[in-house]
Amino acid sequence: MNLFDKPPVQTRFIDSLRNNDKVTCYYRVQEVVKKKTKNGDDFLDLTVMDKTGRMPAKIWNNVDEYSKLIHAGEIYKISGEIREYKGKKQITVNHLQATTAGDKEFNPADYCEAPPFDSAALQERMFALLAANLTNPHLRQLVEFFKEDYGPSLQQAYGAQKIHHAFAGGLLQHTCSVLEMVLALAPHYSLDKELLLIGALFHDIGKISEFKTQPALETTLEGGLLGHVIISLTIFLNLKNRIADFPPALATHIEHLIVSHHGEKEYGAPEVPKTPEAYLLHILDLLDSRMNIFCEQLKNGDGQKLFSEFNQALGTRILLAKQ
Repeated sequence: MNLFDKPPVQTRFIDSLRNNDKVTCYYRVQEVVKKKTKNGDDFLDLTVMDKTGRMPAKIWNNVDEYSKLIHAGEIYKISGEIREYKGKKQITVNHLQATTAGDKEFNPADYCEAPPFDSAALQERMFALLAANLTNPHLRQLVEFFKEDYGPSLQQAYGAQKIHHAFAGGLLQHTCSVLEMVLALAPHYSLDKELLLIGALFHDIGKISEFKTQPALETTLEGGLLGHVIISLTIFLNLKNRIADFPPALATHIEHLIVSHHGEKEYGAPEVPKTPEAYLLHILDLLDSRMNIFCEQLKNGDGQKLFSEFNQALGTRILLAKQ
């Protein structure tokens, strides 16, 4: 088939695709990377998406021509076959064609990722939780500033680029989960609940600026040079400085929660946890990220197989089939 032939278009969203389906559909290319096979041949590794989700795709033929044609963030007409590789569905692309501004065969809104839950309702619940559990007036004012400045973008932000909560609304879901765990465990260990709630709220907020998701998922200059821990710390300091007489010792403890939440310096923490609150925040952050990896693997894995492929983040394979 010539690169510019026009196969008939179907309307098939990613969540409806099944193994061995043959499709000619529109998808947004979220990521494109040129790689080599074990034999040294070039191929293109894509991530395509629509409003229902994402799927990997591979281009094995005409790699040079397609590598010049494809730009991350653009919508393309893609023809291919759904095949399974290591327990996951992917599109083996036979043909890909660029769209034009005047193309009427697709609705651009269908290719903007939406959170897989009611993000407005979840955010409302999160701020209600904070309002009900914070008594310190400085912290309550801090949350109000946070809500005004970051509430709208938080609803759509990814929690990570790949490993955990890597979807629209993922950062909100992760933050809310950590907040709820703080409420469950801080009293059990007689820790400062209010301090931990603020630490949980701010610990990952820098991810809003660490990478962008539209039109394509990629690291920003600020994210690549500073990382989300430093950006989160800066956001806290900027908001805190707008509050008169914010207690210096309280600010320092919050700063410590932010800079130590990765736990170890080899994992990107400027400092290791040195208070029980900081250590608990690190453990809860790690726990929620790991459990999300398990949940995503179970949701997307092949239920016909007993175990998943090796998961790099967890360092093991995951039991898929119920025994």
